[in-house]
Amino acid sequence: MIHKSLLFAITLTFSACSIFNNGQQKTPKTIYSYSKEITEEGLYQDLAVLAHDSLQGRETGTIGEEKAARFLSKRYQEMGLTAIGNKGTYYQNYELIQPAVDQISYQLKSTKTDSTFDLSMHSPTEEGNFVTIFGGSDSLSGPVAFAGAGMVNDENNINQYPVDLTGKWLFILYDEEHTNMQYLQTALAPGQAIGAIIAIGTDTAGYNEESKARQQTFGQGRGLALKYLQEDSNNKSPAFNQVHPLLAAEMLGLESLQQLSELHQNIIEEPAAFSSRVLDMNFYHHPILNDNTVYTQNVLALLEGSDPEMKDEVVVLTSHYDHVGIGQPDSTGDNLYNGADDDGSGTAATLQVAEAMAKAKEAGAGPKRSVLFLNVSGEEKGLLGSRFYSDHPVVSIENTVANINLDMIGRVDEEHIADSNYVYVIGGKIISSQLDSLIQLANSTGPELNLSDRYNDLNDPNQFYRRSDHWNFGRLGVPFVFFFNGTHEDYHRPQDHIEKITFGPLLKRTQLVYNLTTLLANSEERPEVDNQAFIEKTQVQPR
Repeated sequence: MIHKSLLFAITLTFSACSIFNNGQQKTPKTIYSYSKEITEEGLYQDLAVLAHDSLQGRETGTIGEEKAARFLSKRYQEMGLTAIGNKGTYYQNYELIQPAVDQISYQLKSTKTDSTFDLSMHSPTEEGNFVTIFGGSDSLSGPVAFAGAGMVNDENNINQYPVDLTGKWLFILYDEEHTNMQYLQTALAPGQAIGAIIAIGTDTAGYNEESKARQQTFGQGRGLALKYLQEDSNNKSPAFNQVHPLLAAEMLGLESLQQLSELHQNIIEEPAAFSSRVLDMNFYHHPILNDNTVYTQNVLALLEGSDPEMKDEVVVLTSHYDHVGIGQPDSTGDNLYNGADDDGSGTAATLQVAEAMAKAKEAGAGPKRSVLFLNVSGEEKGLLGSRFYSDHPVVSIENTVANINLDMIGRVDEEHIADSNYVYVIGGKIISSQLDSLIQLANSTGPELNLSDRYNDLNDPNQFYRRSDHWNFGRLGVPFVFFFNGTHEDYHRPQDHIEKITFGPLLKRTQLVYNLTTLLANSEERPEVDNQAFIEKTQVQPR
């Protein structure tokens, strides 16, 4: 249903699309008519550059990503858009930290005798009694709480975790079928448990193999983090450590791997009978690392609005121009991840919307509000570029009317092979009924796509509503919509090539984005966040 307050906008839009002169219909030069300036050829030309092998997959902080940034900057300059970045450029520069762990020492100390129960180190030359699976770039210490098999089943009143998680290591006898990993991940949130110690069965050979394999990762970067957040925060990232099965048995006072296996089986068979307990030991996790600084940038350009009172407000159109770079080769030997769909498609669409709107403005038919075209980096590393922008906006968040995010809009998923006239809509009505009305209107005046809300649910297990750059606007109360074609077999694979892009659907989706951007920029009313469930989600799940 279209929001009543938009009836005037509907009338205005349709009346502006045609006039009659001596019985002949003519198309006036209104901002709405410029969506036809967007073509498949234009999309292809921009995408051919972004997905070219010479950009080497556009991984954050690499020369390939920098080449892509220069291309975007040049395109915006050619359009005549305002450079609103650092020092009069189209770049918003920021720094990342990439910790490289050289070695990790582990210590178990008895709280009864204050003596060392076990001491070992994992390094390129030494195999310890622990292997850090992920996290662990901070020094951590605390008591060890035994949480059984980590089972949680609310319907059967089963929860093997301690009531008080704060500052504890959670020691778990892990198996894929019974351990509730979703609960464990929640338990490792800031301010709760500081890490996990897991014993995986009794296979000592498997543990040793994992330990040797992980030795190769020392000295290599373990991911990227925003430098300013690391410097300003006292929060420490949790560590997820695997323990040698023999030491796991000793920690529980058992004399053999057989007894460890029997205990695990008993806990699984009678889960409600188990109660967590704090062991008489503290665990110390201490990494030696170096922080490497990685430099990158968002690319942003402003098309200033024409209305003297409304031009200080902005509609932000986002896409991420980074991808995953060079990685494991596929069966053909290709190891270059071009990212034509992810997110070359959204970035090319952003350029085409900007170019069409710049032409409208040049003809005297520009938008009333300003429009910011924002291509962010670091999305594949954890939405880093959009987080940086949302914390350092060039136009205040208070003056940000809405965010339209494009990520993977150039392909057709398996469910729509027979009918490619669709797009998934995430956000919109689960945030703002007014924004949803504008989306419906933007679609009805041109593309007439099937707007699928399959993933548009705050409880959808995929959690797409918070997995791309729109979330960093949504967490601050900015209404957003995320357009998406769904996943496919080439997601994060080398075969995400331009030859597989479906340019017909991509064109329609891009024209939908143009229409919506125009409606948001010209609407007298700003869409409001009016879904209480979404408001509550942003309060309990800040990024």
